[in-house]
Amino acid sequence: MIVGSFVGCYSDMAISNLLFKKYCNEEGRTGQFIYERVPLSEEYFIPIPKGGVELRRVDNGFFINERKLLIDKHRLIQDFNISAQKQTTLSRIGPIYSYEYTIVRKSDGKILSQSVSLLNKKGWLSRQSILGMTVGDTCQKYKNPKGLYSSKSAHTGLIKNTFYKD
Repeated sequence: MIVGSFVGCYSDMAISNLLFKKYCNEEGRTGQFIYERVPLSEEYFIPIPKGGVELRRVDNGFFINERKLLIDKHRLIQDFNISAQKQTTLSRIGPIYSYEYTIVRKSDGKILSQSVSLLNKKGWLSRQSILGMTVGDTCQKYKNPKGLYSSKSAHTGLIKNTFYKD
């Protein structure tokens, strides 16, 4: 009876871990994909605020070139669609989700770049946290410049890796 309870409680975690490993190891399923780098003229850039609170509240632009240039977000979205996060369920066991962002040029509908990451919620039992925090695994894992793993770098680097100053 105890063995049956243990297997029943953890079987979805074991199956989701196997599926997740399979998805993460599929060639070309996750990562950042840059199909075309796009030069931007001077009209797309705005001055960088002088620091302090003003700099921390930059929400009207995207930094590129090691934070030396600031793209005007409002000007950029006139010519390019920067998709909101699209979530797709790959498996109800786990569940396992795929998260995708894309950048599309409006004039011709061409996809310029996309980033894809996966999240495994690791089964129903692991989500029953006392503190309300959801446990899960992500892939593809990326290291930031400090050597720490980050699941978001594929998405946050998409704009800076797609656009550059002409």
